[in-house]
Amino acid sequence: MGPHRLGVFLILAALTACSDLQQPESKPAAMATKPDTASLITAADATRNDGRLSEAIAIYQQVLVADHESVDAQYGIAECLLGTGRAGDAKPIFRALEGKEKFHALALQGVGIADLALDKREEAAKALQDAIEADPKLWRAYNGLGLIADWKRQPKVAMELYHKALTINPASAVLLNNLGYSRLLAGKPDEAITNFHKALDLDPNSETIQNNLRLAVAAKGDYAGATRNVPRDKQAVVMNNVGFVAMRRGDLAVAERLLSRAMEADPHYDDTIAKNLDQLNALKAAAR
Repeated sequence: MGPHRLGVFLILAALTACSDLQQPESKPAAMATKPDTASLITAADATRNDGRLSEAIAIYQQVLVADHESVDAQYGIAECLLGTGRAGDAKPIFRALEGKEKFHALALQGVGIADLALDKREEAAKALQDAIEADPKLWRAYNGLGLIADWKRQPKVAMELYHKALTINPASAVLLNNLGYSRLLAGKPDEAITNFHKALDLDPNSETIQNNLRLAVAAKGDYAGATRNVPRDKQAVVMNNVGFVAMRRGDLAVAERLLSRAMEADPHYDDTIAKNLDQLNALKAAAR
């Protein structure tokens, strides 16, 4: 199921950015106070964990103004950059932290996840494996290796890796989604559905998990169930994706109906629907 034609998802999670900071105006020596960097790091970490990444970066930068060698602030900024899609900026910071004992394993994990985002899978696999050897409790490293195994079409390896990650972090909707998608790729829709439901129990508003659940239901041939209660603004994506699954299953009449509904819902949905319709017409012609 090519990612350019089907909206299924695996859920993924710079010092140069600090070099442009303007130093605050100096106070008279008698009034100068040294920032409480420990408290600032605590606040920044809490803000990052709450998902407010831009705010967290601003706090980490305050720390670096006072202590430009703070590895805690450097690591925090790298994680924030990674979380905001700036893997290329995050990677060199993680690399610089590999030699710091406190962050060695976490930095290797960060490099691996950044390489995954940059589509450098072999480099990512090495960094993530090194991270696990340095600290076997890094669930995100197992998750990344699971993604790589799925890309290599190694479902048993992927399943083992996701299960290892879940033993460390059992309440992760991300991991349950990725395990579900992995089982879907392996042709096990019932197992996929079970994991997607568990993931939705933890994150009921996730559109990614909802979409993947619909795909798993469609993979069982239940197209009505897969397209039930679709919000109007999601009609094109869902009908296209379920239509694609129907086409892959050989249900060409159903696929044609769903892809036509997708086109009616949003004629401007890139060229994805058109490509799927072209493939469908080729399949119909070959079947005559």
